[in-house]
Amino acid sequence: DEGFSATMYQDTEQIWTIGYGYNLEEGISRAAAEFLLREKMIEGFQELDRHKPFWRALPRPAKMVVGSMQYNLGWPRFSQFKKFWKALEAHDYLGAAEEMIDSRWYRQVKERGERLVSLMQSVAIQPTESVKMG
Repeated sequence: DEGFSATMYQDTEQIWTIGYGYNLEEGISRAAAEFLLREKMIEGFQELDRHKPFWRALPRPAKMVVGSMQYNLGWPRFSQFKKFWKALEAHDYLGAAEEMIDSRWYRQVKERGERLVSLMQSVAIQPTESVKMG
């Protein structure tokens, strides 16, 4: 007979709780965490589709970077990366990587930022599919 709360609250015993009286001190299962991850990723992709639909046409590594940053930052903060978005739309992947480096996000996430910057830079140095070898 629990009511629903989308945000954390302390119950009458001062236990942090969410949802339908779920005790956060118990932790969650891997399956529950993976479900939440999928839901949050889908929501993030829908935000990107609404605001930056061109992101779907980016090369796979660039899409992976965008998806990861969207998940980590959320749209309100990620939307503030104005020069990053401008570079991406122009297919300037090195410029987008530079904008990632020149951000508070990069300084906060440390190794993750380095990995994602390397992934974005890799798009710029990959040969295009239209070039035929031989």
